[in-house]
Amino acid sequence: MVEFAMILPLLVLFILGIFELGRAFFAFIAISNAAREGVRVITFWPGKTTGNNVVVAIDTELGNSPMVSAGNIATRIIECATGGVDYVQKTIDGNPITCQTDRPVRVTVTYNFRLILQLFFPNPLILKRSAEMMMP
Repeated sequence: MVEFAMILPLLVLFILGIFELGRAFFAFIAISNAAREGVRVITFWPGKTTGNNVVVAIDTELGNSPMVSAGNIATRIIECATGGVDYVQKTIDGNPITCQTDRPVRVTVTYNFRLILQLFFPNPLILKRSAEMMMP
């Protein structure tokens, strides 16, 4: 009985750690899908899509996931390739996003993942994911 009482907190902490890892992996997949949806919107309507349309697409995709919240998104970054390996960041507003044809466009989503075990880990886990597609 004493041995069980000594090992029980470690066992519970281990099980909660596995649960947290699963939640973090789920959130990582969800923000990957959201970034992919954001860049898909840009390439689907080239020259007509605004930054606000991309934000709505990202938030809608995250809204479909039960364990993540669009309110925890730290940044949404839209970048267009200029040539070579250089990217230019676009502003997120009501103006159309114009990128060169036959060049990649990238959407990066940064998400603050809050852990259940905030007593041991007070800072959020920062998850960052990008998706890139070619402009038609």
